[in-house]
Amino acid sequence: MNIAFITLGCPKNLVDTEIMLGLLDRAGHRLVGEPDGADVAVVNTCSFIASAVAESAAVVRGCLELKVAGRLARVVVAGCLAQRYGDQLFESLPGVDGVVGCSHFESIVDAVERAWAGERVLLLGSPVAIYDHTSPRILGTPSHIAYIKIAEGCDNACSYCTIPSLRGSMRSRPLGSIVAEAEELKAAGVIEANVIAQDTTAYGTDIASEGLLTKLLIALAETGLPWIRLLYAHPARVTDELIEAMESIPAIVPYLDLPIQHISDAVLRRMGRGTSASEILQLIERIRSQIPGISIRSSVIVGFPGETVEHFEELLSFIREGMIDHLGVFEYSPESGTRAAHFEDQISSETVSARARLLVSEMEALARRRARELIGVRVRVLVDSVAEIATARTAGQAWEMDSVVRVSLHPGAARPAPGAFVDVTITGGNEFDLTAELIT
Repeated sequence: MNIAFITLGCPKNLVDTEIMLGLLDRAGHRLVGEPDGADVAVVNTCSFIASAVAESAAVVRGCLELKVAGRLARVVVAGCLAQRYGDQLFESLPGVDGVVGCSHFESIVDAVERAWAGERVLLLGSPVAIYDHTSPRILGTPSHIAYIKIAEGCDNACSYCTIPSLRGSMRSRPLGSIVAEAEELKAAGVIEANVIAQDTTAYGTDIASEGLLTKLLIALAETGLPWIRLLYAHPARVTDELIEAMESIPAIVPYLDLPIQHISDAVLRRMGRGTSASEILQLIERIRSQIPGISIRSSVIVGFPGETVEHFEELLSFIREGMIDHLGVFEYSPESGTRAAHFEDQISSETVSARARLLVSEMEALARRRARELIGVRVRVLVDSVAEIATARTAGQAWEMDSVVRVSLHPGAARPAPGAFVDVTITGGNEFDLTAELIT
């Protein structure tokens, strides 16, 4: 069959897609780039928040329109939306042929083949599955970039979050399996490995001890991977040992994704984050003092129930101080099955959106200022793609999460290849990206 994949949501979902692609390829099916004209379209969905549910449903409806028009035979919904709503999707999205939950991604070949045969397929169950280094995989990233998912599920039980109900409890992969995967990726030409999980800093707490993440990073560095990036680190679990490892191991880039979600103590308590404003501030100061030049990415939720004007001003002031280099802003939405959805002091969507816009505006102003400060600075970047210009990133920019460096190429000069490290001089930038010239 000709099978098209559409992947929505986070890098963790992308890894599931890559495993499903590998399984379908091994079974002899042909993978195509577009659902239009395909035999089967598989939409690997996200349902973390209301906007993600809406986006996932819209993409599925687009595929169903192709099916009605006779340009697509079957539509299979996989991932978090499937796990969350199950057989309800057959009613809310009429025409769907298969629903495959998070724990059945390794059964995708069976699901697709049964759907192709005309069966309405429903594969759901408790989220317990996790891949290992023997799972076939086709990267959905550029060939020099890969994600390594070191664990699945989450035990944090934040009051706003649906992830534990969708992905299950914390399940760490064996260290040896992760290292074997890293070695295979390096042998295949991967330059940058991004370490991910719902909470990377909880890695090992279900099978050994909290110190296992540091041991894992040391072992990953020993594979010879040039760049190792740590994403999704819970601020309550970033230890001195982890900071020391990041500072002392050259392969670990000076970058940390540290989702704080808020900075007001009152809001953090209601969120169930297990940390406080003073602890977050002390942690950031400790990280910056021990790892000079580190870039810190974070994410915050605005409009959480009970967030007063004063609480929001605390968050706004924190961002204005420049403590964060890259920021993701999420508008709170009450999600069924979460404790926060039953809090009485919900905030209007208009207020939530207005606060989000203000926070984004402040972050964009910071980005413009930082871009001006970098003019004339020489930096080393990793090239991701080359056309009229080269698109590249510094160690402080994560792929498809942060800004990029757009590098001018002189006519007649040698053109760098994707996956190459080159030196550039920053020439300018704005709230989105930096510009630079290649140093030849």
